Amino acid sequence: MKNMYNYILNLLFPKKCINCGRENSFLCEDCLSLVEINEMTYCACTNNPLKNKLKCEKCPQSISAVFTVLNERQKLSQKLLKKSKIIPELNVYFSYLIISYLNKITTINLDDSFSLFPQNKSVKDLTEKLSKFTKIKIADKSKNILLITKKYPSEDIFETIKLLKADNIYIVTLFREIKKYQNENQI
Repeated sequence: MKNMYNYILNLLFPKKCINCGRENSFLCEDCLSLVEINEMTYCACTNNPLKNKLKCEKCPQSISAVFTVLNERQKLSQKLLKKSKIIPELNVYFSYLIISYLNKITTINLDDSFSLFPQNKSVKDLTEKLSKFTKIKIADKSKNILLITKKYPSEDIFETIKLLKADNIYIVTLFREIKKYQNENQI
C-alpha cells in the first residue's frame, strides 16, 4: 500500500534536482559532485583555518575535534541546507557528504567505540540516516561520540556537550556559524 502511495505521489509530484531540475532525485549525481567539501580541517570557532589543529583554544576541553564538512559560502551548499528544512530526504545527501569528508580528511577509525548523537531535533533525521549508513549506534554514552550539528558554534551546543558522557567528543558540523564573522573577509 505504501509503495502504491509513493508511486502516485511521484507521478503527481516527481522528484526534481534542487539545483538543475533534472527528474528522479532531489540532488542529481552531477550536482552532488559540485557540492564543495572542505579540503582541510579547521575549527569553526575561528575565522582562519588552523593547520594541524583539530580545535582552537576557545573550544571546551571535552571537545577532541571539530570537523566542518561544507563550504558555507558556496551557493549550492546554502541551497541544500535551506531546502533540507522542507525536503527531509535531502539528509541522505548530507550523510553521504559527511562520510566522504571524514574518509577524506581524518584517520579516525569509526569502530564500535563510537556513537552518534544529534545536537537537537533539527538534525535527528540526519543522524538517523548517518547511523543507518555507518552502522554506528545513536547514544549519549560512549567512549567516543560524534556530535552531529548543522552549524557550529551555537549557544545550545555547549549545553548539549555537558550532558554527554564520553571520553572524546568530535563535533561534525555541516557549516560554521558565519554570523559572528560577518565583518571578517577570510574563511
